[in-house]
Amino acid sequence: MGAAFAIFGALKAFEGTAGFIHYVQLILGILMVGSFFLERKFGYLSIEDGILTKYSLRKRSISLSTINRIQSLPGRIKLTSPETNFSINTSVIDKESIKDLYRVLGSLELESQKNPFIGWCRAISSEGW
Repeated sequence: MGAAFAIFGALKAFEGTAGFIHYVQLILGILMVGSFFLERKFGYLSIEDGILTKYSLRKRSISLSTINRIQSLPGRIKLTSPETNFSINTSVIDKESIKDLYRVLGSLELESQKNPFIGWCRAISSEGW
């Protein structure tokens, strides 16, 4: 989709008939394509040394030890700490990696009503995943 935006915006600019909206379309297309290649190079998420990092146009990180609430929303996981809110798009993560993410989030010591993944940690360890 980003490539289509960039191509149509570039065609209009090349023809000389581009208005403001076509330049916006071109810029958004370039940003979408750039985001795609960035995610392919680095992956969408990584967890190293207790820090969860999300790679997109802007690299964001959150320390797992500072998370005080986890919300599971349709297609998203929202992590909350005193400093930041952190949103994860679960639809772009493959099935094996999402199980690992659920296991890590389930192992965080939060109040049970603030961690919907607490059962994942127990289920995965008992099944040997």
